[in-house]
Amino acid sequence: MAAAMGPFDLVSQLPRRGAALWSRLTKRSSSNFKFAFLFLGADQRDALQQVYEFCRVVDDIVDERPPGPEGDAKARRELAEWTLEIARVYGDPYTDEDPPHTELGRGLAATNALFNYPREGFDEIIAGVAMDLEQSVYADMEELRLYCYRVASCVGLLCIAIFGDQSQAARDYAIHLGLALQYTNILRDVAEDAQRGRVYLPQDLLTRHGMTSQDILDYRYDGRFVALASDFAAAAEREYQAAWRLLPQAKGQALLPAEIMGRTYYEILQEIRARNFNVFTRRAALRRRDKLRVAAMALARAKLTGS
Repeated sequence: MAAAMGPFDLVSQLPRRGAALWSRLTKRSSSNFKFAFLFLGADQRDALQQVYEFCRVVDDIVDERPPGPEGDAKARRELAEWTLEIARVYGDPYTDEDPPHTELGRGLAATNALFNYPREGFDEIIAGVAMDLEQSVYADMEELRLYCYRVASCVGLLCIAIFGDQSQAARDYAIHLGLALQYTNILRDVAEDAQRGRVYLPQDLLTRHGMTSQDILDYRYDGRFVALASDFAAAAEREYQAAWRLLPQAKGQALLPAEIMGRTYYEILQEIRARNFNVFTRRAALRRRDKLRVAAMALARAKLTGS
């Protein structure tokens, strides 16, 4: 059996392996999240897939619920069951040593034995998606930060367990990078969220620039929105930079998949800026060759730092 190829072996072979890498990528998924699968071992890929599936399941409970109070009640019941399922994953005494009931729960229990997931990650993700049942607007950045911490940074805390670094520096890195990614998503998806009647941009930021939620729902793109979006992009920028300042203190090689995702979303933020924040006519995305370029640069950077 051939020896496993490490991530740095890929650097020297990227030019001639580029087509094969992209073929593998597109067969898996075109998502930026799954792009990191290319740089992980088999057990890590399985674990990351399970975390991704958990996030998708609980998010769908809220996003695909029937309309009205009955749908909200149904979603709350299902989220409560997942809270109990996570308790079973961790063998909480109040579950009477009842094993997980679902295939996903059993898989998470098995990979938790390998990677020691922080329990808060799962519980806070559930709390985050539940926030969408309670509110459709956020008063200020502090409210929005809590939501983004739960639905994004806590995913990062689970991921760094899989990647192999749960040091304090890596945790802080994951928290800041998660916020940066979610802020970028919010800005990129303003129009898509507006179609669903949701405005994640903070109300105090809208007010500061003379706008209302209705302006966003009406796709109003003017100088006020450009100024507002520029301020919001600056908040994302601060989180990216805070994450990257922490990276030298963490295990850079272990966090390479997170870096690839982070650098990819940073490029999306730059594309949004280059288009003068017009997020209403076309959703910002990177071309495949640009994603490959970002990955190659992240690999090279990690190799040079040797961290």
